Amino acid sequence: MRFVQPGAAKINLSLRVTSLRSDGYHNILSLFLRLPPVETLLISGAECADDVRVRGMEIEGGNIVTRALRCARSAGFDVPFLDVEIHKTLPPGSGLGAGSGNGAALLRWLAGNDDGPAWRDVALRTGADVPFLFSGLSLARVSGVGEKLEPLEPLAFYVLVAFPAWSAGTENAYGRLDLRYGGRYPLNEAAAREEADLLCRRLRDGECVGLLPNDFSADLMERFPDYGELFKLFTDAGSRGWGITGSGAAVFALFHETPRLRSFTWPRCVRQVLSVDVR
Repeated sequence: MRFVQPGAAKINLSLRVTSLRSDGYHNILSLFLRLPPVETLLISGAECADDVRVRGMEIEGGNIVTRALRCARSAGFDVPFLDVEIHKTLPPGSGLGAGSGNGAALLRWLAGNDDGPAWRDVALRTGADVPFLFSGLSLARVSGVGEKLEPLEPLAFYVLVAFPAWSAGTENAYGRLDLRYGGRYPLNEAAAREEADLLCRRLRDGECVGLLPNDFSADLMERFPDYGELFKLFTDAGSRGWGITGSGAAVFALFHETPRLRSFTWPRCVRQVLSVDVR
């Protein structure tokens, strides 16, 4: 028998790096907004070994689904050999955590209704975005390295995501951020929390908030000036807020009504567009 398991993604409505930890990781304070399922896992049993493969596009490096299997077994869970076919639709290195969503989807399939601390620990060891995507929350204030989740009342928007021709790696992005700020980041956790709460209130009140806060944005906008053209496109289309998600490279815009995609004149740097209803 084969099981079809959907994999979700997320966007960061805000993303602040608040401190560098002694273990070399970074503490963040971010607003995570879940997107509807965008990729799919086909899961069935295997006889002698796991077989994890990707269809739709190439990915570099290790697959997070393989890591999820390894982490679940190392935690003592009895996980059989599996055949997992991943149908990808979103380019890697976009900042939406689609790979993490696939890892979370596999863990959710394995865990069933069990969302206890043992499975949450497996999710964290699989990847920083995985705990949120494993949780099923729609909107959360996320802190620590991604393990601290504070549920928030959902926000309702139509979300438009544009994928440019370039990508941005998370590891290099944090290294560039450290060089830029020398370990003294723009906001500490308390200030970042206050900013995120104010942002939520303004969005709920229907205000136009403009460019959303993300500590990675300044470097990316300097390296890729075409972001400015995309932000102007969103502004002219009546978006309530726009920005770069995660450590890049995708950009997104929030709308109260379904955007008329055929009326957009997309710059040549855009290779793919995703439109989803988050309600």
